[in-house]
Amino acid sequence: MLYQNWMLGHRVELPEMLDGRERRALVQRRLLENYQKTLVCFTLNIAGPVKVFPLSEEAFSIGRQRIGDALERAGMRVVEEEVLSCAYGTESYWVVQENALEVKRVLTEIEEKTPLGRLFDIDVLWPDGSKVSRQDIGYSPRTCIICGEPASDCAGGRVHSVDELQKKTTEIIADEIRRIGVSPQMAGRVCRMAMLHEVYTTPKPGLVDQNNTGSHRDMDVELFEKSARVLESYFVRCVEVGEENASLPPHCLLKELRPLGIQAERDMFQATGGINTHKGMIFSLGILCGALGQFLGRGEKPDTASLCKRAGEVAYPALEKDLAELKMRPAQTAGERQFAAHGIAGIRGEAAGGFPSVQEYGLPVLQREMAAGAGLYRAGAVTLLYLIANVVDTNMISRSSYQVQQELQDQVAELLEKDSSPTDEEILALDGLFIEKNVSPGGCADLLAISYFLLFLEEIL
Repeated sequence: MLYQNWMLGHRVELPEMLDGRERRALVQRRLLENYQKTLVCFTLNIAGPVKVFPLSEEAFSIGRQRIGDALERAGMRVVEEEVLSCAYGTESYWVVQENALEVKRVLTEIEEKTPLGRLFDIDVLWPDGSKVSRQDIGYSPRTCIICGEPASDCAGGRVHSVDELQKKTTEIIADEIRRIGVSPQMAGRVCRMAMLHEVYTTPKPGLVDQNNTGSHRDMDVELFEKSARVLESYFVRCVEVGEENASLPPHCLLKELRPLGIQAERDMFQATGGINTHKGMIFSLGILCGALGQFLGRGEKPDTASLCKRAGEVAYPALEKDLAELKMRPAQTAGERQFAAHGIAGIRGEAAGGFPSVQEYGLPVLQREMAAGAGLYRAGAVTLLYLIANVVDTNMISRSSYQVQQELQDQVAELLEKDSSPTDEEILALDGLFIEKNVSPGGCADLLAISYFLLFLEEIL
C-alpha cells in the first residue's frame, strides 16, 4: 500500500493542535461537572500533521463501535454520549455509571485484542478528573507500533520518523479492513478520495487542477471539493442498496439505484450553485458502488474485472432504455445527438460495457507508472493522456466538434508514441492548446477518477 496516497486531509498546524487540546479539556470538564460520573474519552494516535483521512475515519468508526459494544456487553450503563469532529481529529465521549477501574479493564482489552487497538487512545477518568492508568489495572505501558519497545521511550527519543509511523499506521488500518471487510462507509470514503485525487492531479489538459481552471470559467478546485464531500453519503447508500439487494439479478439493481442518483444530482447542484461538477461520477461510481454492495452482501471480495463486469450488467438497462427512446423521438441532448450522428454511446456505453477503457488503459497505465516510481499525480497525469488518446470523449465534442476532438486525440496519441514519457512541460503545452480551443476532456477525467477508485479499492480488498 502506498500510504502517501491515503493521507489525504487537512494538515494541522501547532495553533490548531493546542486549540484542540484546550477544547478537549473543556469538554471533559463540562461532562464531569454535569454528571460527576466515570468519563471515557476516545481518540486515535495518528502521527504527523494529517489527522483525519479516509483510513483514520474508518479506524475511528470501528473503534467507537467496539467501545459501545464492549460497554453494552459488560452491562455498563451509558448516561451520555457525544461525538465531536474537527480538522485535528474526531473525539468520542461516554459518561458511564460504573466504577472507573472496571470500565478501564473492559476497554483496555479492546486496545490489546487486535493490532488496530494499538492506535486507539481510550482514556478513562474518575469523576474528579484524574485518569486511570493501565498500571492501575495490572497492564504494562503501551508499546511502539513499529518496534514493540515502550511507546513513551520511542516518542521521547524520536526513534522513528513520521513517515515510518504513517506507513505502519495505514498498514495496520488496511489490514484490519481486509480482515473484517469493507464497510459501505469506507467505500464512500474511497469514492470521495478518488474524486479529490482526480481534481488534484496536475497538470491536466483543459481541466480544473491545482494550476488553473482549464477551459472552465465556472469551476475551481474548491467547488469540486465541496461537491465530493456532499456526494460521499450517496455512494455509501448505493453500497447499502446493493447489499440489501444482493440476491437481485444485476440488471434489476439499476431501478433501485436510480432514485438515489436523482437525489444526488439535486444535492450536487444545490452545493455547487447549479454547476455540474460530478454528474458523470454520480452515474458511474454509483453503479460501481451498487455492484460492490451486491458482492459484499454475499460475503464476497471481488477483483477489479469481476466488479467492472457486474457494474456493466447493472448499467446495461440505462443504455438499452436510451436506445429505445431514440427510436421513438428526435435526439434532444448533446449526448443523444452524438450517438445519432457518430454512434458514440458515451458514459452509458462505457458503463454498460464494464468500463473497458478503464480496464484497458486507465488502471493498467496508472499501475505501470506508479510501479516505475512515479508519484500518484504524475502517474494520473500520464494515465489521463492515454485515456484522451483512446476514448472518444463526448465532452470534448460538445464543446467543439467531432473533427476537433479527433485532431486533439491524434495529437495526444502522437505525443505518447515517443520513447520517453511526456514531460510536465509537454502536458502544460497541451493544457494551453485545450484552453485555447475551449475543450475539456471531462469524460476522460471521470474515467481517471474511476481508475483511482479501483486502484484504492484493490489495495484495501
